[in-house]
Amino acid sequence: MERPAGKDRVLVEDALKLLIEDEQEGRPSSASALAGGLGLTREATDGVLHSLRGAGLLAPDGDPPRLTGDGRDYALQVLRAHRLFEAYLAQRTGLGEAAWHARAHVAEHRMTPEQVESIADELGHPPYDPHGDPIPTRRGELPPRRGRPLSERPAGWAGRIVHVEDEPPEIYRRLVRDGFAPDVRLRIEEAGETSFRVRIDGRSVDLPRDAARQVAADDLAAGERFDETITRLSDLAPGERAAVAGMSPLIRGLARSRLLDLGVVPGTVIEIDFASPAGDPVAYRIRGASIALRREQSDRILVRRVSGEAA
Repeated sequence: MERPAGKDRVLVEDALKLLIEDEQEGRPSSASALAGGLGLTREATDGVLHSLRGAGLLAPDGDPPRLTGDGRDYALQVLRAHRLFEAYLAQRTGLGEAAWHARAHVAEHRMTPEQVESIADELGHPPYDPHGDPIPTRRGELPPRRGRPLSERPAGWAGRIVHVEDEPPEIYRRLVRDGFAPDVRLRIEEAGETSFRVRIDGRSVDLPRDAARQVAADDLAAGERFDETITRLSDLAPGERAAVAGMSPLIRGLARSRLLDLGVVPGTVIEIDFASPAGDPVAYRIRGASIALRREQSDRILVRRVSGEAA
C-alpha cells in the first residue's frame, strides 16, 4: 500500500505500533487508551482512527479498534524498523540507552524498506532488540516472547535476563544503572511482598516490586550455575588483583571495541595503578600499561579476585 506522508504518516504509524504492541502484550486496546499513548485529544484520535479505517488498516467499526491483515502487516513493518534501529544504535554507535528510543522513533518513520533490510543484513538479522523485545522478521513473523517477570520468581531462584522493559523511563534508568540487561545472570536473595533483593554482577540490589516486574528472566541452561565469585572491577581495593571474567552486555559498540583493544579480555590480570584525588577515574595496570577508566566503565567490567604474582 502507498504510505501517507509527513505528519499524517507519523500519526498513522504511531497508532499502528501502539495497537500491535497491545496485541502482542495481551493488553486491551481502546480509543481512549490510544489517545493517551499518542498524546492527543479523543477528538483528534477519532480522526486518526477514521483515516486508518478508510485505508483498510482497521476493521470498519467498533471499539476496541482491531487491526486488519493489512494493518497488522504495516504495524509489524514499523515495529521492525524501530527495533532494528535500536539494535543498530546499540551495536554500532556510542549512544547510551537513554537516546535509543527517541532516535529510533524518528528513524522508523523515515527509513525506506531497503534501508531497513540493509541494517538487518549488517547486524546479521538479530531476533531480539537490545531490550530483549522480539524483532519481526521481513515476512512479519515474531520470535517468541521469553521469560517470566522477576516479581513471579521465588527467593533462591537463579536465571538469565531476557528482557528489560524500557517504559517507564525512570524505572528503566534505575535498572540500567544497577546492571540489568539481557543476558546478565542473577539470583534472587529475598522475595518480599513489596520489594526484592537481587544478586547481580557481584552486588546485592534492592528493587521495588514494580521494578522487578519490568525484568523478565529464564532458567539457567542445563548444567549452568550462578557464579558467586564474580565481582565488578570498581569494587577492587588498592592492592587487590583480579582476572577479567568478561564485560557486562551494557558495554556495547565502540566502547566494547576500545576495551577489547586495550586488553580487557577474559583471563587478563588487572589491578589498580592509582586513583585520582576524587576517586574517579581510576588508572588500572593491565598487560604492563596503565589505562584510566571512569566509574561507569569499571562498574561494568566483571572480574574474579586472584592472589599471587601478576602474569
